[in-house]
Amino acid sequence: MLRQTTFVALALVVGAGELTAQRQGTFLTPGNEPTTRVGARGANFLEIGVGARAQALGGAFTGLASGATAMYWNPAGIGSMDGLTAAFSRSALYDDLDITHNFAAVGIPFAGGGIGVSYIRLDSGDIPRTNEDFPAGDDPAFGSTFDWAGTAFGLHYGRRLTDRLQVGFSGKLVTEGLDNASATWWGIDVGTMFNTGLYGITLGAALANIGSSAAYEGGLIKQRVNTAEAFPVALPVRFSTVSYQLPTTFRFSFLSNWVGGADALFSPSGTHSFKVALDLNDAVDTDLQASAGAEYSFREFIFLRGGKRFVNEANDDFRSFSDFLSFGGGIRLPVLGRRFAFDYAYTNMGELQNVQMFSFELGGN
Repeated sequence: MLRQTTFVALALVVGAGELTAQRQGTFLTPGNEPTTRVGARGANFLEIGVGARAQALGGAFTGLASGATAMYWNPAGIGSMDGLTAAFSRSALYDDLDITHNFAAVGIPFAGGGIGVSYIRLDSGDIPRTNEDFPAGDDPAFGSTFDWAGTAFGLHYGRRLTDRLQVGFSGKLVTEGLDNASATWWGIDVGTMFNTGLYGITLGAALANIGSSAAYEGGLIKQRVNTAEAFPVALPVRFSTVSYQLPTTFRFSFLSNWVGGADALFSPSGTHSFKVALDLNDAVDTDLQASAGAEYSFREFIFLRGGKRFVNEANDDFRSFSDFLSFGGGIRLPVLGRRFAFDYAYTNMGELQNVQMFSFELGGN
């Protein structure tokens, strides 16, 4: 039986009201404000970045992506894989709300490039299940709690076409929702990275989450409704749910190596490295956003990072410049002939406090 409070909780978690009884109508934008598609796409958890290195750079990572986390940011980044690569990242979102975001991936060299698999899961944690008959919870028929989750399984391949150009492709299966009320999509990503060879500049681009539409299906979408008391008959009813597409996103990146590489803008160095990255993110359900980040390393052993994401939403005067600022660091150690990395990132999300991410990676740069 469909419970009203289940829908309320789901709407709070999903944020887009993706499981609703449909009613026709028109929403008018006041004044001369442009219309947007905010809240009009499904599986929005796919827009949450992975890897502490990328998060510390404010998400400016499309042109810098390498190793296993490149499977999310830009699959072209795994085209130069030279051995086993694996990564795991975890973020406890929004202080004590028990919402977790996890990413795991592993890849190996294959067919002149690299191939890998990835897994992403956003989990709401346990949510008390209440209804009109059991307002304090503990309904014996349905249990005391439920949880909402979004998952994505990905298969990725990247290849180096020349000494400067890499391309990559991903296929993914995406699901989100509750038990007996979920939606499933398939999608693809494509990406490229090009080292210009001029002044340490690398250009990167990725088109992510191109895919199908899906509506919520399952036992919770159906209900039996009693007819008039004179002729009581329980009729099966199915709620009309809206189909949503994936949050298609285009990312373009400009990476400049100032110090460190042979083609560095200012000076080559075997001791110090300093890189600056700028990303433009254009998603169908948001305004154009920019991210900027910088990374310093000493002997490719100790790393310090900082970044800023400019959300560029209309009427966002309530935010301060410090919102969406991020910082972090990491270390690289040799382990079994590979490089083992531990990274940390903190992002200031304003009222949504204490957004921290930890990640581990084997291999990569």
